[in-house]
Amino acid sequence: VPVADSSQTAMSESKKSQKFLKSGKVVLLLNGRMAGKKAVIVKTFDEGTADRPYGHCIVAGIMKYPLKITKSMTEKKIAKRSRVKPFIKCCNYTHLMPTRYTLDVDFKSVVTADIVGSTNPTARQSCRKEVKKALEEKYSMSLKTGKNKWFFQKLRF
Repeated sequence: VPVADSSQTAMSESKKSQKFLKSGKVVLLLNGRMAGKKAVIVKTFDEGTADRPYGHCIVAGIMKYPLKITKSMTEKKIAKRSRVKPFIKCCNYTHLMPTRYTLDVDFKSVVTADIVGSTNPTARQSCRKEVKKALEEKYSMSLKTGKNKWFFQKLRF
């Protein structure tokens, strides 16, 4: 059995691991009520905070996905079926599964750590409304362009 000498271990400790959980990265939630749902990382806390001393992040995701749309549907029906129900949540890194996809939506100004951690329900509601508006706008763009189509589809497994 080969034994690593001290120079190798010192070199591996000095070399930091690449940070891949950045804001905008699409992740799948693995635990809790939102298990199996897709979300976008808004802000990361790699070193943790005082109340959460572990790596975690704030995510904004889709609780209820838009329904299928066909050509024969009316504008009113398309608008109704294109609705998205969002959620915002603080999540441990171990409860996330990163994907290769990214979503270029800027929630940093809308979703902040104090809103997610607060017990003020009106602040959370207004934050969710802003996220809903942004996600629905992104979905309508994805219908036209075909980009980010996977993010707005229910995960089938």
